[in-house]
Amino acid sequence: MAQPVFYDPRRARWKRLRKLLDVTGIVVSAVVVVFVYTAVRSEPLPKLLLQYQKHPYHALRETEKEKAIEKRKQQVRRSHRKTNLPASQVELNTDEGIRGAFYVPWDAASFSSLREYARQIDLLYPEWLHVLTPDGRLQSVDEQTAKQFDVVQNGTVHPVDDKVMPFLRSEDTGTEVFPLVNNSTGTSWVDISAFLNNQDAHSRFRQEIAAFLAHDKFRGLDPR
Repeated sequence: MAQPVFYDPRRARWKRLRKLLDVTGIVVSAVVVVFVYTAVRSEPLPKLLLQYQKHPYHALRETEKEKAIEKRKQQVRRSHRKTNLPASQVELNTDEGIRGAFYVPWDAASFSSLREYARQIDLLYPEWLHVLTPDGRLQSVDEQTAKQFDVVQNGTVHPVDDKVMPFLRSEDTGTEVFPLVNNSTGTSWVDISAFLNNQDAHSRFRQEIAAFLAHDKFRGLDPR
C-alpha cells in the first residue's frame, strides 16, 4: 500500500514548525511589550526653536465692552442703509435700503424671527388691532384666551402685546413700529360697511386710535 506523500512518522517537519512558531510568538510578544512601554512612558517632546511672540490681549473693562457691543449693533443696523435718518423720514426712491416686516402675535415663530432679525428691520407692522363692529370700537385678541377685547376701556388703553415693544426698547434696534389695523377675526373677514357709513363710529375710531398710538412710541398706523 502506497504511503501518503506528506507522511512523516518521525515528525521532523513538526519539530521545525514548532520552533518557527515559538520564535514568532516570542518576537510578537516583544513587539507588543515595546509598544505598550513606549505608549505609557511620558517623554517630553523637544521644544521648537521659535521666538516667543507676545499677544496684546487684555481684559475689557465694562465701558469698553459696552462700546464694543454698541459698535456691533450700529454696524448691523446700518449695514443696509446709507443714512442714519429714521426710516419713516426717508424720501421715496432715494436708493435707501428700507426694510419692512410684518408680525403676528398668534404665531410663536413670528417673535423668534423678530428677535433674530430685529436689527435689520426698519419698519415693523404688527397685526394687533381690529375693527369688527359698526360702532368703530378698537379691538384686539388676547394671546392666552384667543378672545377679543376692547383696547380702550373707560378711557384706559389696555396693552395688546407684552413682548414686542419691551424687546425693541431693551435692544435699542431703532425699529419704527406702525401697528396694523384690519377687519379680520383671524378666520374670516367682517363686513364693516356699516362702520364706514357711520360718522359717529368714525369719530370714536379716531379717538381710540389716537389714544392707543399715544400710550407708546408708535410712529403711525397701517390700515389694511
